[in-house]
Amino acid sequence: MKNFKFGHYFLVFFIILFGSLHIRGVRIQNKIKTLGKDIVVKYVKKERFPKTTDFYFSYYLNDTLITTSGSGIKYSILNSDKETQSIDNLKINSFYLAKFNSDYPKTIIVDPDSRITDTLEIEKFGFQISKKQ
Repeated sequence: MKNFKFGHYFLVFFIILFGSLHIRGVRIQNKIKTLGKDIVVKYVKKERFPKTTDFYFSYYLNDTLITTSGSGIKYSILNSDKETQSIDNLKINSFYLAKFNSDYPKTIIVDPDSRITDTLEIEKFGFQISKKQ
């Protein structure tokens, strides 16, 4: 049996670290999906970087506006064509249905296919809709 060198221990450590972080993320997503409540969020910004794109959504929690990029929306090679098309159809300053769990206030799961246009529903979740006269 070979002796492990420092590099081997280093590699094993990082595999365990990233594996546990991935498992934690999956558990949080599952908890939000199963125990989360529906909220209305506003799509406020899209930032493109060389290898990734961040989608920012805002929502009210206890009369405090929270903006997060932890929305479950991301471009991925694993996305279907329908998912990619839904993400491309997101409109800035539009409202969407999302799942939320108060245990993880910076993480939400946005449904890009469920755009909300009912002003009463939007205002119920703390947003002010200015009426044009």
